[in-house]
Amino acid sequence: MRVRHPFSSTSRSGRAFTRAAAVTAAVASTVAIASAPASAGSAGDTPTRRAVEVHVRVADNPVQTLVSAAGRPVGVVRDAGIEMTSFDRILLMRDGRVITAPGNKDVQPSDTVKVVRIGRHVTLKRHAIKQGTVVHKTTKLKPGKRKVVAPGRPGVRQSKIVRWTRNGEHVDTDFSHRVLRAPKPRRVLLGVKAPAGGGLNWAALARCESGGNPHAVNPAGYYGLYQFSLGTWRSVGGHGMPNQASPAEQTHRAQILYSRSGRSPWPYCGRFL
Repeated sequence: MRVRHPFSSTSRSGRAFTRAAAVTAAVASTVAIASAPASAGSAGDTPTRRAVEVHVRVADNPVQTLVSAAGRPVGVVRDAGIEMTSFDRILLMRDGRVITAPGNKDVQPSDTVKVVRIGRHVTLKRHAIKQGTVVHKTTKLKPGKRKVVAPGRPGVRQSKIVRWTRNGEHVDTDFSHRVLRAPKPRRVLLGVKAPAGGGLNWAALARCESGGNPHAVNPAGYYGLYQFSLGTWRSVGGHGMPNQASPAEQTHRAQILYSRSGRSPWPYCGRFL
C-alpha cells in the first residue's frame, strides 16, 4: 500500500498549497516591480528636449523672445500661438542667414523663426459679350425691308484678378478669364432685289413649267418655256408670241419678271429656281 505525503502534489491539500504559493509569489513580484525606481536608461523612456530661447517674428512686427522645447520651427510657431494660413511661409534664420529646408532642421538657441504672411486677394468681375448681328439676304422680302428671325442674346465673360501680397506689400498679380455663357447673334433677313438671273436655276423652272419646250402652248392661254400669258409677256417688253421667241429671249423676259415680282408668277414651279 502506497502512503501519500501530506504536502505532496498528488494530495488534495498539497495541490491547494501549491496554488496558494504561486499566487503569493505573483503578487510579491508585482509589488516589487511597481515599487522599484525607474531606470534612466531603460528602453521605454522617451528623451525630453531641452527648452531653448528662440526669437519669433511675424511679418514686419517686432521680434518676440520665446522659450520653447519644440524641435522644429513649426512647433515654435505653434507654441507662440500664431495662426497660419495655407499660403504663409516659415523661415528659419541663423546668424543672419536663411536656413534651407527649415522643416527638417532643429531649432538652435538664438535662432529666429520668421513667419512670412502671404496674402491672396481675389476679385471677380462679369462683363457682357456683344451678341453681334448676322444678316441673311433674301428676295422673299421687298428690297430694303428687314425682318428679325432670332433676337439672340449677349454672352457673359468672367474676369478673375488675383493680387498677391507679402507681409502686406503687393508683389504680383494674376489675370484670367472664362466665358460663362456664349453669345448668340441676332439674325436678320434683309430683302434685296433679285439679280437678273444670276445664281438662279432657270432650266429647272422651264422643265417644271413646260417640260423644257420653248414652243409649248397651254390651251388655257400660256406659252413658251415659262408659260407666259400674253399680257405678262408684253408687260416685260416682249413682242409677238412668247412661244415664237428664241429660248434666250424668253429667259431674258422671265428674268425681268422675276426682278419685279420674285417667284410669285410661278406659284408652284418657282421653288425650283
